[in-house]
Amino acid sequence: MPSFASLRPAQVNPLGQRAPHRLAYELLTRIKGGVFRQGDWLPTEQALLAEFPVSRTVLREAMIVLECLGLIESHHGVGSRVIGGRPRSDANAPSAFDLTTLLEACQSFEVEAAGLAASLDEEGAPSTPLAGLSLSGPLTVETCRLFHVSLAQATGNAAIQASIEHLWNLAAARPALRDPFNGALARAGRAMRTLQANVVQALARRSPVATREAVRALFDGYLAAALEFEHEDRLTRLHLEGAERRRRWNRRTADRSRLDEA
Repeated sequence: MPSFASLRPAQVNPLGQRAPHRLAYELLTRIKGGVFRQGDWLPTEQALLAEFPVSRTVLREAMIVLECLGLIESHHGVGSRVIGGRPRSDANAPSAFDLTTLLEACQSFEVEAAGLAASLDEEGAPSTPLAGLSLSGPLTVETCRLFHVSLAQATGNAAIQASIEHLWNLAAARPALRDPFNGALARAGRAMRTLQANVVQALARRSPVATREAVRALFDGYLAAALEFEHEDRLTRLHLEGAERRRRWNRRTADRSRLDEA
């Protein structure tokens, strides 16, 4: 089994060549090889730092990569547990899920990814079109997708970017997700634009805590708008169904009256 020290930057690594990518690949290899099985807890942060010559920031970024790939789940103050033996792209993931489920998944990934982007110094931060995106005009699923993909690019981590981009591509491509989200955004677009602007401002200040909180608030706004739209849509459909039943009943009553008169 290859060691982290043997994975030099020049070697081929499908996750990338930066130290977090190489560490994530080493841990991924151990998970796929059965060293850590589904349900196992990974070694503590202290144990991993003792084994690998990396900083705490590098270790935490590597954990975010594994979480985005669907291999582990992290529990604050407890540790990280293996939840899968293969990256999500290899697994037979269910294709049916609703908008709320998708937004919750995006939130769980992007809060920490945004904190990572804000923790990079000016020299280490990759160029991103986030600051140049327009935050005016109608808000749609597509404009949200561009915003969040740009935010993922600010991490400089290809695995995180690919995972987040995949989720937003699903939101834009599937009518069952896109149509209700567009409906929710049409009603709450102005408030969502303000929340997006808060994310941009927090990221510009290079404040990981403020950026995480801003992204969390943004997704809370998305979820609230989606749930409100779903609630109103159900009421509208119930109203229409009731009106249609009344029309059918009135027609039947009229038909019976005509038969009785005949």
